[in-house]
Amino acid sequence: MISCKSTDVSVNLTLMKDEFKTIEEKEKFQCWFFSALEHVEIINRLRDVRVCPICNEYVTLASTGKKISAYKFRIPNGLTDLVVDSSILHLVSVHNLVPDRSIIEALEKIKPRSSDS
Repeated sequence: MISCKSTDVSVNLTLMKDEFKTIEEKEKFQCWFFSALEHVEIINRLRDVRVCPICNEYVTLASTGKKISAYKFRIPNGLTDLVVDSSILHLVSVHNLVPDRSIIEALEKIKPRSSDS
């Protein structure tokens, strides 16, 4: 079942272009990012696995190689909710891409980063 609200705003992940400067920076961010996403709603879960438009491989996690099924995260963001495709996990972990600032700021409201993150 497709779950949409009038307050949903989809985030275009193809606009992600910035990369992490170091592996340490990426690992620190990724740890916080993945734990913050555990506190948001998952919607529109599907039984398929998509192919990444960057590498033409299945969407997987770098750490485990596990395929990521297609779904979306609904992240509360004040008057609107950001809707982000699950492929963001692949884009961050495999391609080292930094999420849009709006996603980071919305997640920081849910799970603030510690000063060393």
